[in-house]
Amino acid sequence: MPGAGMIHPAGVLLDTSARIAFFAPIGHDVLKAEVRKALNEERVFTCAVVHTELLVGARDRAAFTKLDELLSSLPQASMDDELWSGAAALGFALRKKGRSMPLPDLLIAEVCRSQSLELWHLDDYYEEIREQARFATRSFLGA
Repeated sequence: MPGAGMIHPAGVLLDTSARIAFFAPIGHDVLKAEVRKALNEERVFTCAVVHTELLVGARDRAAFTKLDELLSSLPQASMDDELWSGAAALGFALRKKGRSMPLPDLLIAEVCRSQSLELWHLDDYYEEIREQARFATRSFLGA
């Protein structure tokens, strides 16, 4: 569900957890149906962080190549110096509140915030990040 007070964006970015669940042979039926719909509507984006995390986890060279080609066919959300600075500020603010978040997740959150993309995920801590960064999320935990 989009964050409180957020405009529902047209584009979505799948976190690595959601992307892995989408590719899984079983389970996550609601997520899979929603991703297929968003793909058909050409609303799914990716970014260098998700792309890299997924490629690192490829099971073999053939899977790496196939996955790289698939991800490269999606629109890429840009990541410039300003985005990195925003992720640093976000991480700093969260740490001051007692929450330390992994850098890749801060970058993904900042991509979504800065480019008005809704983040689809299976990680509950993105809702904590959303409260600080004010961007739209959709959790598929329990769906």
